[in-house]
Amino acid sequence: MKKIFAIAISIGLLIGGISFITTYEKGCVNVYVDYGTLDNKSKHTTCIGVHDKSNALTILKKANYKIQGTIKYGDAVVCRVNNLPDPSVETCETMPPADAYWAVIVKKKQVVPFPINEWGWAQKGINETYLYAGDSIGLVWADNGKVIFP
Repeated sequence: MKKIFAIAISIGLLIGGISFITTYEKGCVNVYVDYGTLDNKSKHTTCIGVHDKSNALTILKKANYKIQGTIKYGDAVVCRVNNLPDPSVETCETMPPADAYWAVIVKKKQVVPFPINEWGWAQKGINETYLYAGDSIGLVWADNGKVIFP
């Protein structure tokens, strides 16, 4: 009897722990923007409501971020966020330089049974990046080629 009780308690704790680990703000994609050296190292976070699969550019627009792509690659590449870097510094004609660019990072909602809560590089252009409620999208200014993940 004690053995069955112990197993039942263990299962209950396991299920409760998994429920706790996988909690996220329902109906929301988290947006993280780190301007780094472009704007006195300011960082902004917000939660944008979504109903289903949503395009990253649409989410960023809802969060009041103006994203500018490049002439050569269009909206696949982020060249400017809210007019930074200044147009006198970056023309946005082709790919931004390797030591000064907007890194597009994502964090997918945790999945059971192996919840991993890590940021990683977007695997496609931002115009082809889709997110669901519980996911996160980040734009981080790479200073001297260094990207600091949140």
